[in-house]
Amino acid sequence: MPTDTIYGLCAYAFDPEAIEKLYDAKGRNDEKGAPVLIGGLYQLKRLACDVPRRALALMDSLWPSGLTLVLPASPFLSTLLTGGGSSIAVRMPDQALCRILAMSFGPFVATSANPSGELPLQSAQAISSRFQSKVALLLDGGKTENTRPSTVVDARGEKPKLLREGMVDFDSVVRAWNKA
Repeated sequence: MPTDTIYGLCAYAFDPEAIEKLYDAKGRNDEKGAPVLIGGLYQLKRLACDVPRRALALMDSLWPSGLTLVLPASPFLSTLLTGGGSSIAVRMPDQALCRILAMSFGPFVATSANPSGELPLQSAQAISSRFQSKVALLLDGGKTENTRPSTVVDARGEKPKLLREGMVDFDSVVRAWNKA
């Protein structure tokens, strides 16, 4: 489905079989975990615990957007979501259809619509050609001009830690963090 960053391959976050199919289609190692898209903050309660006050301030000032936050994972999550670690990456997208679907049917594990190690695919036609029968449903949002992924920030410590540069400028993250 189209997101606010790039097309994503998605699966319901609490369906291990669907997540395994997603990882298989992408060629992704399930020990890595994958980000989760939420449609509303109420969904965060099932995914993360002990969310730092400053991380909540980032959500309040910068979500919805292309900002993925690494947070302390709920102890009840599948290792498919956490990669066996103690953190979970979460994002509230700023693309209306994606957010409504996540709100209604999610949260979704979401990873870029490309085989691991390749550039993101920018159209439904390219995704269909590349993944063929491995994708059960394809939402065509037209060709995306954007090839930048989300900015990923570890928000568990005393300071935000940039893990991947992307859509949201890290200076904006630091300013919002320092205001909290």
